Amino acid sequence: MKTKIFKAPSGASIKLTEMGFGAAPIGNLLRTVSEKDAQDTLAEAWKSGMRYFDTAPLYGAGLSETRLNHFLRGKPRGQYVVSTKVGRLLQVSKPAERLGIGKFFDIPSRREIYDYT
Repeated sequence: MKTKIFKAPSGASIKLTEMGFGAAPIGNLLRTVSEKDAQDTLAEAWKSGMRYFDTAPLYGAGLSETRLNHFLRGKPRGQYVVSTKVGRLLQVSKPAERLGIGKFFDIPSRREIYDYT
């Protein structure tokens, strides 16, 4: 399936593909995804014409953003759009220091920081 390239949402200055790539699964949502499978999946999305990628720090405690970063490195910056979320800080940690979901899922060695000030 080929996506139509870059349709501008009403009143927006950026253009998006009509279909986007939701990157939670490459952050090991529901099951562990190998680095190769994550990169192959992103490559297939790109090959199909997809240029809008949605990710978040919470997706695998930064794993999704890291994998997407590795994939997009070297791609022409003007040819894709990435959306992410704010409000979550991640800090490098040891497995014993992980909190929340980090104790139960195969995610990078980062832990969430909750600061409500």
